[in-house]
Amino acid sequence: MKADLHMHSTYSDGGYAPSELVEKCAKGGLTVISLTDHDTTGGLKEAKDQAKKHGIRFIAGIELSTRAKGGRSVDILGFNFRSEDPAFQDTIAYYRGMRKERMEEMIEKCKEMNLDIDWSDVLPHVTGHTYSRPHMAKALVEKGYATSVKGAFDRYIGYGKPIYVPKKEELTPSQAIKVIQEAGGLAIVAHPVFYDLDDQIKEWAIHDGLDGIEVFHRDHSKEAIKRFSSLCEEIEQASGKKMLQTGGSDFHHESFGREGEELGLTKLPYEHAERFLAKL
Repeated sequence: MKADLHMHSTYSDGGYAPSELVEKCAKGGLTVISLTDHDTTGGLKEAKDQAKKHGIRFIAGIELSTRAKGGRSVDILGFNFRSEDPAFQDTIAYYRGMRKERMEEMIEKCKEMNLDIDWSDVLPHVTGHTYSRPHMAKALVEKGYATSVKGAFDRYIGYGKPIYVPKKEELTPSQAIKVIQEAGGLAIVAHPVFYDLDDQIKEWAIHDGLDGIEVFHRDHSKEAIKRFSSLCEEIEQASGKKMLQTGGSDFHHESFGREGEELGLTKLPYEHAERFLAKL
């Protein structure tokens, strides 16, 4: 039995429609999955219906963008929340608006750099509800300014690169945890190896109720897995609260920034998936 609790569809910045994505999950032998699109729940029903056809346990998911102290971008995963909760939907709709404003500024930066990119180049790649940097990356590739999505990030739109623009307003991790939990869900910090904010993660867990850490991620080395598993244990000893350890592929598309990416190669040990399901 295999579980993958982190993947994306065309409703945000993934390469496959939710039903196509679930088909790939079935072929990969996955038995427990969650669709965690950025700031949108638009693909959940389609994915859930397709998962049911294959006997796959489906868990509603989302990935919320936040900004931590010091300005670092941090993603918070939400699971098993009430997806139609009005307050929840109002919140994510507002921050999707911030994403659109960010895209407008990135297009302006392209023009300042004499790159021939405008809305007509980007919009064909926006297949869902969320404007994301990979959509700009695909436009840059299409116009010949980069040879791959990864190349576009490395040269133009990655953190600190000339076209990168932070969103004008973002949730804090603490706010994202509250938003998810008020809708009845569980909040997990995603791929913490990207942040190096272990002390803040501990603070979010002890003071803000963070439910767990994505310990097993395709970009986590064995050393990183050990590090964040130990952090979970440290938090448990300090707070007496059990921390969930989740994981997944963070799948977008086989060609999205990683070589040979495919579903079904999840690193999440099933014992942790069982604990997660028991918590639900």
